[in-house]
This record gives sequence, C-alpha cells and structure tokens, in this order.
Amino acid sequence: MTVQDPPGRYSRRRALAFGAVGLTAGTLGAGAGVAGANIAENNPPAGPGSRFAGKVVLITGATSGIGEATARAMAGEGAKVVFCGRRLELGQQVEASVRSAGGDATFVRADVRSENEVRDLVDGCVSRHGRLDIAVNNAGIESPRAARLHEQSMTDMEEVWRTNVGGVFLGMKYQIPRMLAQGGGSIINTASISAEVGFATIAPYNSSKHAVASLTKVAALEYAADRIRINAFAPGAVDTPMLRRAAAAFGVSYDQIAQDYPIKRIVRPEEIAAVVMWLASDESSAMAGTDVDASGGYLAG
Repeated sequence: MTVQDPPGRYSRRRALAFGAVGLTAGTLGAGAGVAGANIAENNPPAGPGSRFAGKVVLITGATSGIGEATARAMAGEGAKVVFCGRRLELGQQVEASVRSAGGDATFVRADVRSENEVRDLVDGCVSRHGRLDIAVNNAGIESPRAARLHEQSMTDMEEVWRTNVGGVFLGMKYQIPRMLAQGGGSIINTASISAEVGFATIAPYNSSKHAVASLTKVAALEYAADRIRINAFAPGAVDTPMLRRAAAAFGVSYDQIAQDYPIKRIVRPEEIAAVVMWLASDESSAMAGTDVDASGGYLAG
C-alpha cells in the first residue's frame, strides 16, 4: 500500500488507491455477505402503480442486484418484462417471484457476450409481446483481480470488455432497429462512477465503464432525431453481489466504504431502479446522451 491514512480512517484517497468503491452495479455471480452493512433502511421500494402499463421492457443481467430490482419495479408498475442472465435456476426463481406478486415477467437464459443469443433475446421479446419500448443494458462483471496495469492480463481485459462493453453494444445493435421500426423507445445503459473517474488496480472494469458512457453518447447523437432516447446512469456503492465480493477482496466493511460517500451509507438496488425508471419514463423526455449521477454525492466531490 502506497497511500498512508490516519489509523482507522477509510478515506477517498484510500478508496481510489484500492479501487473497491469503483466496482458497482454488478449482476452476475453470487456474493457472500460482508460485515458492517451501512445500508438505507428507511426508503421503501416504489409502490404498485401503472406508470408503465402496456410497456414492454427488456433487461439484461437481471437475476440479481440492480437488474433484478429494476425488473421487479417495472413489473410492479405494469410493464411486461423480459429479462436475461446466465444462471438458469436463479432466473427462474426471480421470474416465479415476480409472477407470484402479480407481475408479468419472462426469464430467458442468455449470455450478452454472444451475438446470436442477444439477437435471439431481442427477437424473442418482440415476438412474444409485439414491440420493445424500453431496454436496460445492465449485465456486467468486475475485474477478476486487483492489480496494477502492467500486471493485468489481456485475457482479463478482454473478458471484462466482452461483457461490459460488448454486451451493451450488442444490446443496442439489436434493440435499436426494433425501436426505429415502431417510431421510438428508450434505452438505459448501466455505467458507473468508474465511467467518470479513475480507480487504481481495476483497469479492465474502469476502462469498460468509460466505454459504456462513450457508446451511450454516440448512440444518443445518432438516434435522438428518431425519437429513441439513450442514456446511462452512474451508481456508486450499491448493495449488490459485486460490491460484496469487492469489499471482501479488499478487506473493507460496508461501514468503511460508506464513509467515502456524502450520504454516509450504501445505496439499495431499489433506489437505483427508481433512477432507471425515471430515465425510461416520459418524465425525463429532455434527457439524451447523459450519464446520470446516482452515486450518493461521490462524483460531486
């Protein structure tokens, strides 16, 4: 460790040095709990409604974390949700849970690294429901290990980019033609605070999220006149399997990570789902090509 902090203090400098707080919004893989869960308890999920009644929503990487919370929230607001992930059993469990709560959700096992599977996912969604109104490209993985750039491998770099960047590219590649044909739609891509700042030791992940923000801007410019709004959002520390794995790997607790955020807590996935839903709704009609700060104040510092 090259950055020295006062004893017992977890500072922004230390966070930047380790890169733990740069790993956000993960949905792939299961994670164990971590000691010290400084998470909001007084902000309940959005209640049932009909804001998205009749809308068809496609979400990648929704078997846990932000993607799962978004699928549940969208279905709770009347949307017909199709979502994917690589874990069959977990995806089926989420589908059954949403349906038991009265929502309309369909799980499709698909890997966003495969162009054929992404194409079939989008085609299947439209075949089932007749259209595609909203797409959330959320699937993502973290850097396999913490290491300085010269110690990183090309294999690890390619693996992270194939999912985090390739998955977003392929998603939009097949979602956009469907939206062009129907006269519009909304696409939301999961970026990160890692899309806006640098974090040491996680070059594959950090650079991939910068690329997601860039792809979002380019696509927004190309299709805004076609009534397709494309935006991204940048979450900070969110209670997802990815953050739990990162906290364990870096040997820090949620309480320590929370101290680096102005709101002094870890955000729940349901709070981020509310941001996604706002970006997907007509309430954000003036937004195009943005990477909305959902970091709890981290990016304001």
